[in-house]
Amino acid sequence: MKRTISAMVGKGSVTHNSRSFTTENVDSERTHLNIDYCNEPIKKVYHEMFDDALAKYNAKQKRKDRVIPNYYEKIRTGKQEKPFHEVIFQIGNKEDMSATGSQAELARTILDEYYQGFQKRNPYLRVFSAHLHMDEATPHLHIDFIPFTTGSKRGLETRVSLKKALLHQGFEGQGRDDNELNRWILSEKKVLAQIMERHGIEWEQKGTHEQHLSVLDFKKQERAKEVAKLERQIEDKQMEIKELKATVGKVKEAKVSLDHIERELTASPKLQLPEPQPLMSAKSYKQKIVEPLIRRLKSLIKTVIAKSVEGWDNYYHLRRLYDQLAQENSHLKYKNTQLQETNTLLREQNKSYRLLEKSLGKAKLNSLIGQAKETKGLNTYNKR
Repeated sequence: MKRTISAMVGKGSVTHNSRSFTTENVDSERTHLNIDYCNEPIKKVYHEMFDDALAKYNAKQKRKDRVIPNYYEKIRTGKQEKPFHEVIFQIGNKEDMSATGSQAELARTILDEYYQGFQKRNPYLRVFSAHLHMDEATPHLHIDFIPFTTGSKRGLETRVSLKKALLHQGFEGQGRDDNELNRWILSEKKVLAQIMERHGIEWEQKGTHEQHLSVLDFKKQERAKEVAKLERQIEDKQMEIKELKATVGKVKEAKVSLDHIERELTASPKLQLPEPQPLMSAKSYKQKIVEPLIRRLKSLIKTVIAKSVEGWDNYYHLRRLYDQLAQENSHLKYKNTQLQETNTLLREQNKSYRLLEKSLGKAKLNSLIGQAKETKGLNTYNKR
């Protein structure tokens, strides 16, 4: 059995998706078959996601006209980003996958399984509204999400950005027609196709230039995601090391302060024992000169001991932490290099695969691959 996959960018009518109101194409008698995964108020989600970053940003502004009172309203009324995005997934059409036909429950099962892994696959796309509709002509899934990026050096540290969100997830565009969004949608369609295949449905690609995801394509894509993830981890570790260096600098400042105290102890007239004045009794000399000096020295020694203990304790703690982070950073860089090398190898293998496909034809090549798999499976079985 073959079925097409549709993935459309929707306008995002949350009230319609949640059936707060219904349109003529909705059969209310089947609405109870719908699945409502989540339906959070978008303004509440914006507060949860961006309020901390907004407060930090506003605190740095010296001009009142640059302060942002409400981040949601800024995005809603601005032209650079949309407040949220919607994507709609559908299997087949009303002729071969009707919501009232024999395959309706199968479509519902597949789309539900697909959604269950959506948020985990897309950590930078915050889903706040998602609904699987069974009360229209064909079962389909609406997913509304807020794309965001973290660690931004411009504007809010955490802010809305579809391009950056998809880049974080390993999707880098190569032109207007092959942009991050198109690459991501294609990747999600291929995930859905894999789920369909487990349920006995093959992806039929009518009227499209998209090709089935070959094993090499899939591996290359997965390696790219791993590389992007490792690069973010490296950036995080480098930031931690930078902060540690700043703290070590403070320890050095404390040492300079201790050196200053040592010089004061040696040279300051206030901390030296003067000669007794003429005709001054021993008792008076002790009360007026010696005892005040001893009190000053005790206070100074306490300060020195406290700073010294704190400084050395911080130094050894930071040294151990610094060495640990440096080792982790080195390991991540090594792993990143290995993945990049693997990615390059897969790219070359993919070129060879495409060349063979062009020379032999897709059907012939798939037949040869199938024969090779059967032979390998037979050899493995015979070794048991």
